[in-house]
Amino acid sequence: MHNTTELRAGLADLAESVVPTEGYEGKTMRRAARRRGRRRIAAGAAAVVCLAMLVTMFRVVGFGVTPQLAASPPDGPFLGWPPVGDVDAGLVQEATSVWDRTNSAGPHTDVRVLVATRHPRLRSAVVVLQGYDKQGNARLAFFTGDSGAADALRMRVDRPVPDPVETQVISLVSPRLSGAAGVVSNDSGATYAIAIAMPGVTAVRVSSTAVDDEMIQEPDGPTSRLIVQRFPLAATAQTTTIAGFIKPNRLFASVTKVFEVPGEGGVDGDARAVPAEVVGRTGQQIVVAFPKDQGVRQGQLAVVAEGLVGRVTAVDAVRSEATVDLITSAGFVGQVYTNISNVPGSVRGTGGKLVMEGVPADGEVYRANRVLMPDPSQQSNQVGAVTIGRASVDKAAGATTVELTPTADLANLTSLWIMTPSAD
Repeated sequence: MHNTTELRAGLADLAESVVPTEGYEGKTMRRAARRRGRRRIAAGAAAVVCLAMLVTMFRVVGFGVTPQLAASPPDGPFLGWPPVGDVDAGLVQEATSVWDRTNSAGPHTDVRVLVATRHPRLRSAVVVLQGYDKQGNARLAFFTGDSGAADALRMRVDRPVPDPVETQVISLVSPRLSGAAGVVSNDSGATYAIAIAMPGVTAVRVSSTAVDDEMIQEPDGPTSRLIVQRFPLAATAQTTTIAGFIKPNRLFASVTKVFEVPGEGGVDGDARAVPAEVVGRTGQQIVVAFPKDQGVRQGQLAVVAEGLVGRVTAVDAVRSEATVDLITSAGFVGQVYTNISNVPGSVRGTGGKLVMEGVPADGEVYRANRVLMPDPSQQSNQVGAVTIGRASVDKAAGATTVELTPTADLANLTSLWIMTPSAD
């Protein structure tokens, strides 16, 4: 058996064979330092890549700088947009012939097609053309089918072409797009909104404050550059908003809103909306200024997108100004009805609040029910009826009154529209 001294000596002899040569530690430390440096550089580069990806993601979902659409080069005075989808040559020929015969504006030359297709939602054709009329003016026209005449095309509106550089979307909103020219559809849900967006837009949304959100189906669904949306007869261009979206990168599902604008109207028979700016306010009255010679008269309604503001009570034709009583002003009265359930009544301003009165005792009015006032500039009580407010509470059983909450922001008005009868 080995003693302790011999064992220690043997272990020392073995250790001598693995003692590092001179400078080994320094080389090892320098090699480790180089490796750590390379790792720091790689980590830094990875961080930069991750940051760039995060910035891109933020931009896609709406944070940071909003992506901008590249404007299409104008086609002379016309929109330089390619047609949406396939073009039906027969529809183009028929629409051009109708255009030439209408209002003796033809023959039209250098006709350009933006849309010429049959749309399932409208259940008829939709055609949009640009061209020069016989006076050499650049015009744009919308055509849809007449359901009472085997879907023969009817020209719905003929406008000057819009600015080909600034325009991002063109639209038409009216309850007179499915029958004979100027005739309101007999369907209670037949106001149509047609919108065509510029190239680059991957989704279009059309919404209206005349209908509750839960009744709008797939408001953000992609519909390419053309959308046709159906609304109740109360919807107007003034209560309609059109938004365009883009999907910047195929890797991401999110889309970014690039514009949101009011709808456009103007079909023969539609009431005309005269723009006005608020220039003064006294208590429950406001004074608005409007362009000259626009047919503004006492008794016409003043509206914003969210609903009714008040009624014109005086007009100064020389100054092109009108006095408007707000709906909450003392003495404001009018006939109304509830949306969908059609419970009748009248409204009265109290000097700060709005009350619905004369409701049948057995009539059911629930909190948040929409209450509409007919527009005297329209041809019926349903077409273009304006939301005046919503029920603040459930009407008590047997009661004949219920308080309403106005839908328009009466405290922060800067501009509005005055609804005037059609010029036709």
